[in-house]
Amino acid sequence: MWKFFALALLLVACGQPAEDVEQTRPSAPAAQTQTVEQTGVSALHSVTTNDGQRVIEVATNGTDVTVTYEGGVLHGRRKGEKRKYESVEVKYGDDGGFKVRTLEGKLLWKVKVTPEKIKVSDNEENANPFELKVKEQKVKVYAPGEKLLGEVRVRGDHVEIGEKFRAAGTNAAAFYGVALLEGVPARERAVIFAELAAGH
Repeated sequence: MWKFFALALLLVACGQPAEDVEQTRPSAPAAQTQTVEQTGVSALHSVTTNDGQRVIEVATNGTDVTVTYEGGVLHGRRKGEKRKYESVEVKYGDDGGFKVRTLEGKLLWKVKVTPEKIKVSDNEENANPFELKVKEQKVKVYAPGEKLLGEVRVRGDHVEIGEKFRAAGTNAAAFYGVALLEGVPARERAVIFAELAAGH
């Protein structure tokens, strides 16, 4: 801490404006800073644990998407009816939904989107899906078999996502519920979250 104050005094003494001093202090993990700088963020959605640890962060820049999650960073570039990430691709449907596939075209997850519900399933028929159901001012998140995983709702000045997560703001958007889908591998969960948050 004393090194920071010494640096601040030195910079002020050298004529750097006081408001720039705070910028010299690291305020975010390197990966987060890199993501923001690389994308020239035009939109940002972030989920953290209740104690402030980042779980997933989505930045958009035009049609490009960058998603940072516990497994690393993925960059998605859209071309026509697809967005390609480093290890998966997303193919868009005519109904507002999409499919997450391997780069070879094998289905990993099918996402069906309606105003009342989002279904996430590992098959073309949407059988036994995870479901995010919009109910009045909250979203209920279910695992296959109608097992309740948690709810997304506004709590004061933030959005509560189940018992472990939260997001800034007062918009309990359905896509936040994707953070609760522990049955979906982290990489694909991050891509599904990113696509829904970006509104592909």
